[in-house]
Amino acid sequence: MMTDTRDRIVEIASKLFMQKSFKEVTIKEIVEKTGVSQGAFFHYFKTKEVLFLEVIENALSFVDDYYDNLTKDSLQQFYRQYIDTYLDSFLPKHISIEDRDMVMNYFSLYFEAVKIFPDFKQKMSDIYEIELNNWKSVVSTARANGEISSVMKDEEVAKMFIISGDGLAIQIISKGYDYEGAKNKWMTLWDSFYEVLKSKN
Repeated sequence: MMTDTRDRIVEIASKLFMQKSFKEVTIKEIVEKTGVSQGAFFHYFKTKEVLFLEVIENALSFVDDYYDNLTKDSLQQFYRQYIDTYLDSFLPKHISIEDRDMVMNYFSLYFEAVKIFPDFKQKMSDIYEIELNNWKSVVSTARANGEISSVMKDEEVAKMFIISGDGLAIQIISKGYDYEGAKNKWMTLWDSFYEVLKSKN
């Protein structure tokens, strides 16, 4: 029961933080929405900042599992599964696509976290390194297997996928989420880049 109460506080707070900014959400509001007493709230979280940090860390915790479930022996299969997983699982789980404000606030949460918790910048950097290393590993395997033969370095290829993917994700959800349209747009771009990577020129 105690765990259920704590999880409920985190779940409700996550939604509130995505609907408003950190400063706009009050402990009173969180308590009212969750139906717990202030005493119960402070039993689990000493401050709103502590709760906010847990919400952010939960949002970032997907990274390891995300990559663990992707095929690593083919770059093409890897990036296609990446797109499917992002659109099928990640977005619906973390963001209410119909709520435009929530969509944009999702990204602003991370900037707020950096302001409130200076050490959080390093955590974001660590997450990026995990992503980069996963992509570099797959690209390296693809090169060794003869799947690609680009003159670009493995790290450069990895960064191209990551950066273009981040940009596409922001564009997709900020302009309105249409699954088929988003998937086709994303897949077409990465398929084209993949064809370039296969070329020896």
